[in-house]
Amino acid sequence: MKREDFKHSVPVQMRFSDVDGFGHVNNGVYNDYYDIGRMYYMRDVLGWLPGDSQRDNQLVVVSTKTDFIGQILLGYSIEVLTRVVSLGNKSLKMVQWIIEEGADDPFSVCESAMAGFQRSTGTSFVLPDEWREAIKMYEG
Repeated sequence: MKREDFKHSVPVQMRFSDVDGFGHVNNGVYNDYYDIGRMYYMRDVLGWLPGDSQRDNQLVVVSTKTDFIGQILLGYSIEVLTRVVSLGNKSLKMVQWIIEEGADDPFSVCESAMAGFQRSTGTSFVLPDEWREAIKMYEG
């Protein structure tokens, strides 16, 4: 996968508390950055924010795998790239990169799965056609 394969990008403001005593972003914080990328992807592509208490049907993270490739240092300008790479019946798979703005190689790569979850029943559901179409149109 290359940078050009990603259409969705969101800049992330690094906080001083993200950085440990060695001057680099703590590995646990990377997942916070990926959450930001997922949140804005859903807002920009599906038109709603996850966690909205008014929405009964949500997407929830059910699996993640994160590879750490390089160190993110205090002061770097970073962004999260997000792409849906497959759509299943009740779930989808995403690939995300944390990258320095303007760079071609990621500091980290995350593969995740998200599933449809209905709050009122506490059960999964088949992803609606309008979500599928919005993602397909966006991803091309």
